[in-house]
Amino acid sequence: KTKQAPSPDNLPDEGLIVGKNVFRGEEKIVRILDDDRRRHFYVIGQTGTGKSVLLQEMIKQDIEAGRGVCLIDPHGDLAERVLSYVPASRAEDVIYFNPSDIERPLGLNMLDYDPRFPESKTFVVNEMIEIFEKLYNLKAQGFGGPIFEQYMRNALLLIMDHPASGSTLVEISKVLADPEFRKYKLSQCKNIVVKNFWEQEAEKAGGEAALANMVPYITSKMNIFIANDLVRPIISQQNSSFNLRQVMDEQKILIVNLSKGKLGDINSHLLGMIIVGKILIATFSRAELPEEDRKDFYLYIDEFHNVTTQTISSALAEARKYRLSLIFGHQFIGQLDEETKKAIFGNVGSMIAFRTGPEDAKFLVSVFGPTFDEDDLVNIDNYNAAFRLLIKGETSKPFNLATNPPSKGNPKIAQAIKEYSRAKYGRDRVGVEEELYRRLQ
Repeated sequence: KTKQAPSPDNLPDEGLIVGKNVFRGEEKIVRILDDDRRRHFYVIGQTGTGKSVLLQEMIKQDIEAGRGVCLIDPHGDLAERVLSYVPASRAEDVIYFNPSDIERPLGLNMLDYDPRFPESKTFVVNEMIEIFEKLYNLKAQGFGGPIFEQYMRNALLLIMDHPASGSTLVEISKVLADPEFRKYKLSQCKNIVVKNFWEQEAEKAGGEAALANMVPYITSKMNIFIANDLVRPIISQQNSSFNLRQVMDEQKILIVNLSKGKLGDINSHLLGMIIVGKILIATFSRAELPEEDRKDFYLYIDEFHNVTTQTISSALAEARKYRLSLIFGHQFIGQLDEETKKAIFGNVGSMIAFRTGPEDAKFLVSVFGPTFDEDDLVNIDNYNAAFRLLIKGETSKPFNLATNPPSKGNPKIAQAIKEYSRAKYGRDRVGVEEELYRRLQ
């Protein structure tokens, strides 16, 4: 049974409604202020305890308030429900990214970057290496780590130096395996360090690092995506279908449905990491805007540990000044690596725990004790939670929270939004495949 503990006396009377505190028969509405949300919002709890309902009710309020929002949903149900909450007045603000819509794929190119921000190129390359590191756990594979990174970095930089001849993930295998294509790319390359690597080291290197050994090692990591009929038309488009900096600045609504059932885990994780990576790049490019011109953008991620790299740790510390607020959740602490765990428990302003297992309860007592002990955390009812709320920059004492029941949506509007979004942002699959075929010839 959920233990009850009183909410603090200074609960805000404005801001987003998170739920209510019930103590000795008295109910109080619990809200969070915009400025406190910029310090992020972390949710943990087992499946079925009410995380999704909490997220969907928060997103609904953000959308109704006209805010910029992105939801990354690994299962697809939450994405579908959120679409049904969009008011007609905002229907045209929605970009619905659903990779399993095979007829109208949206393009997502991790390697396109804005030449006005040359530093974003380095970010893209580092993030891409992080993504593959995480997908394949390369450090555990002996020679894989450093040599893979060297080849991958130089392949990415070579491809990106001349976008006109193609710079997508598909070109990585091509530039490694096709000497003619590599020669053409090198003839267009202005980066002397990259040129030297390919002409002097890679092509002349013997032994284990020989190109002949490295090529199959790297291309095998790429081909799993390129061979996938759902993913290829997305990652092979030279131009992304939407610009994330614009999505943030114009307060649009990006709903990402990464339903693993249709995509498979590794594809779902890759696309999720690319989107999060691109959001972070867009976030940091806001440095050029005066602070008062940066509009708040709310990024909701369920099962976030699958779609984030180490970069999330620095993002938690810095995103605030760029006005990116993260609302992210997952099921148990064992899913996090040490660095991410430290970053969360060191940087996140508000924390909410639905029912957890005994292992996590032991750890979470450091956050929610002494008000809640291990026993309390293991026995919380569904749709109830232990909550520590940031109020005007100060963390409150923990108290119990009951989330609001899920609202009814309008499935008709959800359907209309899907149609509008795929017509506006998607491209005809046949055209995309033909273009790719021509590029690869």
